[in-house]
Amino acid sequence: MPERPDTAVTLTHQAARLAESDPSRARELLGAALATDYDYEPAWRWLADLVTDDGERRFCLDRAYAIKVDPATARARKALAAVPSTPPAEIADLIDPSPPATPAPGRRRTARWVAMGAAAVVLLSVLGVWSAAGDDRGEPVQIALVAGMTGPNAVAASHMERAVRMHLDTVNAAGGVDGHPVELLVHDDEDTVGKAVDIARRIVRENKTMFVIGHAGSDTALAAAPIYQRARIPAITPSAGASRITDGSDWYFRSMFGNRTQSDFLSVYISRVLGSATAAVVHEEDEDGRSGRETFLESFGEFGRVTADLPIATGPESHAASVQAAVAELRTHDPGEPILLAVKEKSGLELIEGLRSAGVTAPIVGVSSLSSRTFHASLVEAERKSGRPGSLTGNLFMGTPMAHDSLSGTAQVWADAYERRYGERPQWQAATARQAVNVGLHAMQTGGLDFDEEHRERDRGRVRDTMASLKDKKNSFPALLGPLYFTANGSAQMAVSVVTSDGARFVSAPTQFTIHEPLTEDALKADVAEGNVIAVKNRYLSRRQVVATGINFNEIRELDTAAGTYFVDFFVWLKYTGGHGAADVQFVNAVRPDLALGEPLRDVTENGHTYRLYRVADRFKSSLEFRDFPFDRQRLTVLLQNRTQTADQVSYVTDKEILDQDPRVYLRSGADATADINQVPNWVASSVRFYRQTVGSSDALGDGQATGAAAGIHYSQYAGEIELKRDTLPFLIKNLLPLVLLISVTFLCLFFKPADDRAAVSMGVTAILSTAVLLNNVTSQLPSVSYIVALEWGYYAFILLAGICVLITMLRKRLASTKRDNAEQALSRAARIGYPVYLLAVVLCFAVAYG
Repeated sequence: MPERPDTAVTLTHQAARLAESDPSRARELLGAALATDYDYEPAWRWLADLVTDDGERRFCLDRAYAIKVDPATARARKALAAVPSTPPAEIADLIDPSPPATPAPGRRRTARWVAMGAAAVVLLSVLGVWSAAGDDRGEPVQIALVAGMTGPNAVAASHMERAVRMHLDTVNAAGGVDGHPVELLVHDDEDTVGKAVDIARRIVRENKTMFVIGHAGSDTALAAAPIYQRARIPAITPSAGASRITDGSDWYFRSMFGNRTQSDFLSVYISRVLGSATAAVVHEEDEDGRSGRETFLESFGEFGRVTADLPIATGPESHAASVQAAVAELRTHDPGEPILLAVKEKSGLELIEGLRSAGVTAPIVGVSSLSSRTFHASLVEAERKSGRPGSLTGNLFMGTPMAHDSLSGTAQVWADAYERRYGERPQWQAATARQAVNVGLHAMQTGGLDFDEEHRERDRGRVRDTMASLKDKKNSFPALLGPLYFTANGSAQMAVSVVTSDGARFVSAPTQFTIHEPLTEDALKADVAEGNVIAVKNRYLSRRQVVATGINFNEIRELDTAAGTYFVDFFVWLKYTGGHGAADVQFVNAVRPDLALGEPLRDVTENGHTYRLYRVADRFKSSLEFRDFPFDRQRLTVLLQNRTQTADQVSYVTDKEILDQDPRVYLRSGADATADINQVPNWVASSVRFYRQTVGSSDALGDGQATGAAAGIHYSQYAGEIELKRDTLPFLIKNLLPLVLLISVTFLCLFFKPADDRAAVSMGVTAILSTAVLLNNVTSQLPSVSYIVALEWGYYAFILLAGICVLITMLRKRLASTKRDNAEQALSRAARIGYPVYLLAVVLCFAVAYG
């Protein structure tokens, strides 16, 4: 494998490691990093920390602040405000040289323009300082992220950091937590125990962090846990699954399921879906692997027996031999016996390649570390190199906290925003890190914190107590992947999704399990006896049917914005295994409440797998949003839901046929590929997306027999959503032309002589009344809304301007009557200049907001 060239990121990491031992070399590396990427803000921050001259430090901080507005950088710059900036020697060659001085004619005119430019710069600077001061309303509060940024799991760690920063940007833009901006301190423990302990001690010593997100691995988290416990600093890991981390600490939480929960789910899956009473286990000899092995042996012992327990050594000298020994042993087993892999990605790839090359075709079941997009990509790449497509990705079943094809609406929006920002889909570690920071900030917002250094320890205790109070679904926090609450030992209580490969990605397996919460003891006994509920240790799981769902829009037309209704023609198909209750679907946002699927166009069942295709054409309704009218975008949905089965029994996810398509194809008609789906005049279809969501009541609504009724009745829904944006230019030309004429006429009244004040006042008043009539005509197509829409602000701005013109006319008349001609003429000139400037400012505001 060719060595990757050094990037600004890797060079900065190298410099950070040498910052204390060899600062001169660290500065050279940072100079090289900035030569690679001059706009890499962390390199400027590190260089500012390493330089010894205040002028050089000011230069680095100025550059860092220009790239990213950060409160900490702003405070450091303020402390050096009186120091002239000087470029450090390491980046001197990257600074443009000053041009030669060339005197130009008209020095006085030039000086005047320079003075005006300087005044503008000063004004903008004052506004910038005022804006920065407004953002920094309180002292910053700091949280820490600790992960192996340069370790073997650096890709997952980078996704964690991205997700946390992305969320904090949103939080800080909205004012932070109780007016305090939140700063993220990122620490790289390199996935090594020694480094993790050093970082944990540093966090305790610096005494700045309100809570810790991390560590990412079980070994590092377990090593750091007692340090945080003694210092009473709450920590929440987004990816370390070992049970001992949270079992042994009241201050450590986990924003995903732990290995105990994962083993329960995978044991049930092997026993009830794969139908095997035996299984083999291969585990890595680290904390994650040992914990995965131990919990699986306990869970699967209730359904069958483990026929092999094979360790994979972590030391480089014995690792390859242990992989070969495991493959050799498993070749002798029953070819249908499932193999559980409790290993990391590197070992997982080696084992799967070795097993398949040795002719082992048994189902391979993996833990969450093997369910990432990067791991699947490495399997596909290995298949490509070997020239055997499908040889490694077949017959795989991986546990995961996040299946991309079954994201809810909120999670789907987040994943799309993440991809737009970073250019790739998020790993599941990004989602669990997002949940970790989200629940931590929730604890800070609701815990009654003082946010000062004197009470920091008490504040941390309140954060910990608030997290611990999230102890059941009714007291849960609405997180990204569903309601988040913790078990008694600190792990998030959430189901384990099982994904399998379709050759291109991991998708949801057709049968899943969910956590069953019985209403009564008698109901539980009946469900267990009938096989509807499966008991595993102290947990109860119910089977969930997964329905791969696809929607192909043919046409959307007849949008009635006042009524919020529209006509949609589309194909919808369902693919599922098991009973046909999955196809008992209704459209919950149809105008006709009894609209159902009707008779299928195609109905095929083979080997227990069913495919049904339908065509639906009817009127639907949605709640439309007009705050940005006429720059508004409307989301028009088609929403289907099972009529009788709850979300614990059936779940609708996006079919792989949809996932395989370019999203631009969604805008083409399914009935005529040459046609566009949009047939709504004066609107443009900008995008189509598909997602699932869960809705319902927190109460059983009197149905004591409903599955999961203890926490209320919830249903799985599937949505196809078309986003339309108004074709604004023709709309504005048609509706604003009369207003433009009024603006022009009103401007003329400023040129009347003071003696003609009656005519000028009459014109201003007429303009106000006419504008009110025009506004009423323009907004008549909207329903009754309680808020002011964007266009109304424009009309109100002109009404205010016309009123000012009337007032100016009266003032000019007063000044003329008292013989103050100079003042009258100055006011007249100022009004004639201010009028277009005011209009330009209004136009610019709209351009910035909606351009």
